[in-house]
Amino acid sequence: MNQNSIPQYAAIEQPFGVEFTPLHCPICGQSTIDIEAGHATPCPHLAFIYIGEVGDFEYQSDVFQQKWQSVDINVEEFKFDDFNQYLQQAGYDNKLLAIEITGGGMACGPVWHTDVFGFDYGTLADE
Repeated sequence: MNQNSIPQYAAIEQPFGVEFTPLHCPICGQSTIDIEAGHATPCPHLAFIYIGEVGDFEYQSDVFQQKWQSVDINVEEFKFDDFNQYLQQAGYDNKLLAIEITGGGMACGPVWHTDVFGFDYGTLADE
């Protein structure tokens, strides 16, 4: 396996108590989520948004949905540590950038959440 066959994966941990700020596409700069409306605002480069707290995708592009169907995952055993391997199983290479963001705040005690945003640089060839 060479560097070009592996999706790029970055894990970021925000300081405790920092308010969630929507991630913007690193290709075109568009915000990925409209906080006030509470839904995804996908640009052509956004492949997926996975919300860890819910344990499901908030958004999946058509291409991502098709590729993800080939991934063999037991939902009860899903681990963020394996997310990059799942992306490889789906057929993604280094043209996919996945950004995992973990943050925390206070509710009835400390609460941590992790979300993963995927951006497909392969879509640039289509533009």
